[in-house]
Amino acid sequence: VHTSLIVREDAQLLYGFINQEEKDMFLSLIKVTGIGPKSALAILASSSPNDVKIAIENENDAYLTKFPGIGKKTAREIVLDLKGKVQINDVDSGQILNMDTQDHANAPIIKEALLALEALGYSKRELTKVEKSLSKETFDSVDDAVKRGLQLLIA
Repeated sequence: VHTSLIVREDAQLLYGFINQEEKDMFLSLIKVTGIGPKSALAILASSSPNDVKIAIENENDAYLTKFPGIGKKTAREIVLDLKGKVQINDVDSGQILNMDTQDHANAPIIKEALLALEALGYSKRELTKVEKSLSKETFDSVDDAVKRGLQLLIA
């Protein structure tokens, strides 16, 4: 486990990451004006570090605005501050994130809902089945997606 300790006037916060790449992306994101630890974690929870790096290098503001708490202005700030400073490690780094807007507006919401359902004790196998059904629907909030996920799991 890779960790990062953030010391504030009123708190000492310890964040843990599965690998060094996630930690590096987190540390890069929190250096951007307007991005705090919570926003950086929300971005990493909804996407892989490599996808975020590709979006930054391709100046894909639309992809970055899909994350909770990230507006157009903040997305632009991320691109301006980090372009050329993040290294894409994946083999398919040439891919461009031109994803269908409706699908990806929902992707962070569905991912958060699946994490919540996993925390409730549902298995990865059950969640994989539910994810397919959820991805066909549109949700306004994570709560709505969790409720629908529970309905699908119980049915």
